[in-house]
Amino acid sequence: MADLSQSIMRTKVMTAIEDVIENLAPALKELVGYLSVSSQLEALGFFSHVEQSLSAVTTEDELLEVFILMSMMAFQGFRLDPTASMLADQILAQSEQVSHAFSADSSSVN
Repeated sequence: MADLSQSIMRTKVMTAIEDVIENLAPALKELVGYLSVSSQLEALGFFSHVEQSLSAVTTEDELLEVFILMSMMAFQGFRLDPTASMLADQILAQSEQVSHAFSADSSSVN
């Protein structure tokens, strides 16, 4: 019975991870595409790396690592134009919400 319960929990976590990737990947692709045509090369390199990291995610810990990587954007030293900044802010806001949901203490849920 415990094995079945663990299997169900793993399946739910994997489905949640896949849902997050499915929602974030298009936004990152849009940002990377915009950065490439707007010649914001430093930001392009950073967000291309984030996009590649997201596509390789298979565990909750790896997903959280991607979110940590994105949170380091402010320390990269590049400046985004207003459009890129808006796209990046949307991705960061969505990532923050997901990160909080994944790190919530499930023992407090009724």
